[in-house]
Amino acid sequence: MIGRRKKASPLPSRVYEKNGAWYFVDIRRKWHKLCRVSDGLTALYTALAAFTRDADQQASDTMPALIDAWLLAKLSSYAAKTQEEYRRMASFIRSEFDDQWRVEDVEPKDVARFLDKHFETKPNASNKYRALLSVMFAFAVRKGLRNVNPVTEVAGAAEGKRDRYITDAELHEVRAAALLGNDGKPTPSGAQIVALIDLAYQTAQRIGDLLALNWSNVSDEGIMFHPAKTVNSSGVRMLVEMTAELRATLEGAKAGKVTAIGPVICTQSGGRFTYSGAQTAWKRACQRARERYEKRCAEVGAPADPRFLVGMHFHDLRAKGLTDKRRQDGAAAAQALAGHTTAEMTAHYTKARQIERVQPVAIMRSSD
Repeated sequence: MIGRRKKASPLPSRVYEKNGAWYFVDIRRKWHKLCRVSDGLTALYTALAAFTRDADQQASDTMPALIDAWLLAKLSSYAAKTQEEYRRMASFIRSEFDDQWRVEDVEPKDVARFLDKHFETKPNASNKYRALLSVMFAFAVRKGLRNVNPVTEVAGAAEGKRDRYITDAELHEVRAAALLGNDGKPTPSGAQIVALIDLAYQTAQRIGDLLALNWSNVSDEGIMFHPAKTVNSSGVRMLVEMTAELRATLEGAKAGKVTAIGPVICTQSGGRFTYSGAQTAWKRACQRARERYEKRCAEVGAPADPRFLVGMHFHDLRAKGLTDKRRQDGAAAAQALAGHTTAEMTAHYTKARQIERVQPVAIMRSSD
């Protein structure tokens, strides 16, 4: 067993003599021969310096080293929610591409194998990991660790276009379920969650921007948004003008310990809701709403619609808001509310959910 030396020694730290040779013992207790004892201390220090250089170079060329370097250099440029997600994803990538993998040795087939192994039935997750790996390897190319990006040779997974439209009836049911628990009593944060739901629909903003919204961003003119997702692209700022309905929603958010400069959507203690906390509250409200709907159907002996209150994501509220805005005021108004730089991006949200109302062809009948 290797431990601290009991007596003073002229040898460097972690260097030991065995069988007439000097060895360096790394943190994994692996012995690396440096030179013979008979070669002298000068040869020892020369060999140790060369070993250290090679070890440092090898470590910097490994996948874990690349991941750590990318996180250190690039992660801070993303929004807080994205940073949290990328840290989690990077940790998972590191578990697959450990220190046995050198950056230059990763081939397209290795990337494909990783994606197929873990996300073959999850195309959305597969594409997210593919995108993250791509930016990491682009970083590696820029740092001279390899010449090409192996991810570019791997096609993305085909994703079905999401077309879930939350109906007005479904929205009403979820709002009611957010306010009252299964025990029939008001939920602790029901008012704030309903305010969050209503703001998501009325302003068509993303959940991260709504949770980051402070009262200092609210004025008699309206609500000022600077969407985090577009900070490094269009950099758009928008003022959602105040209306009576929007003011009523904001008044409903004033529960708990509200402060003049604190978050609009706050916990009972006045703190800011986390992304996971808000998502959990939304999912529970949807589940309670569905259970109550099924119970009502059973009481009257009617079959329950298998699609009603099922498969709803919080982000679908943004799609609903933009779809309804387009129907009410046109595509340009929906694009402005979304903060999109192109009409095509807004159409991505609305076209699959838009129901075109048309008149049938009139049958020409004889007068006989």
